[in-house]
Amino acid sequence: MSKKKTVKRKATVKKKAVKRTAKPKKKVVKKKVVKKKITKRASENFGDNHSVLREALKDIARELTQLRDEKSDLEGTLDDVAGNLTSTQNTEVQLKDQLRKLGSVETSLNLKRTRVRKKLESVRTKIGKVRNLSAQMENI
Repeated sequence: MSKKKTVKRKATVKKKAVKRTAKPKKKVVKKKVVKKKITKRASENFGDNHSVLREALKDIARELTQLRDEKSDLEGTLDDVAGNLTSTQNTEVQLKDQLRKLGSVETSLNLKRTRVRKKLESVRTKIGKVRNLSAQMENI
């Protein structure tokens, strides 16, 4: 039981064709091109302006070249400094390693010194005992 939808359509009315009359064409008027004469003063001013601009560009080009040279010099110096810094850091690491080794050697030498001092003290006491015994033997 489906409902069908009905669509209302508008009635189309035929329009009568209207005849159009052609409009008269407009005449195209060509304008005369007037060439202006450039006086010498104007051309000299342009020449002067161009030469000033040309000189300014040359100066800028010179400065740019000079700045590029300075940049390359600074980059070279920077590379040298970076190399020196790396070398210095490597030397620092080596010296720290040597200091660590020397510290361990120093501690071992201090231990040996204390052992030798103890032995020396024991030898001195033995020498003192031997002298006492030899003195006692002489007295007998």
